[in-house]
Amino acid sequence: MAVPPGDAQLEDLVRRFSRLVRSVAARVGGSRGSQIAEDVEQEVFVNIWKQLGREQSIENPSSYLYRCAVRETLRLLDRERGHESADEDAAMAVRDRAPGPDEQLLANERADALADAIDALSIDRRRAVQAYLAGFSVPEVMKMYGWSYERARNLSARGMADLRALLKERKIGG
Repeated sequence: MAVPPGDAQLEDLVRRFSRLVRSVAARVGGSRGSQIAEDVEQEVFVNIWKQLGREQSIENPSSYLYRCAVRETLRLLDRERGHESADEDAAMAVRDRAPGPDEQLLANERADALADAIDALSIDRRRAVQAYLAGFSVPEVMKMYGWSYERARNLSARGMADLRALLKERKIGG
């Protein structure tokens, strides 16, 4: 029995990127990440299966699946703990992006300062900035929070401007 092309493509994506999706879930999800990694993986690949069923192509599968894994991890955490906890997890994801061991102390200090600056933003601007920093586009932010396109674009742009001003005021980053 021949395998339909979409199924073969899905199997290939699962085989190649399953570990990536789980590692993203573990990193972004903080202490709960490794516990929900399997659920995140399932959600991501069900969404991919639906997309392939609609005969839509995936241009850059690694970056696409990375963003999907981040989004699904935040959604699952959001469902479990509510909006405030998901915002803290996204802030922790920013803290976790540290360089190699020789620069760990400096990177941690900068990450803490960045997280403090993000926390100083209003709640909607903070959400828009965290999503932007996680690699989500304006239409994805719009869908994620149920905002209009203009609101998502404005909150992202103004939030990033506020963040830059706060970082400059605090003499962080150069």
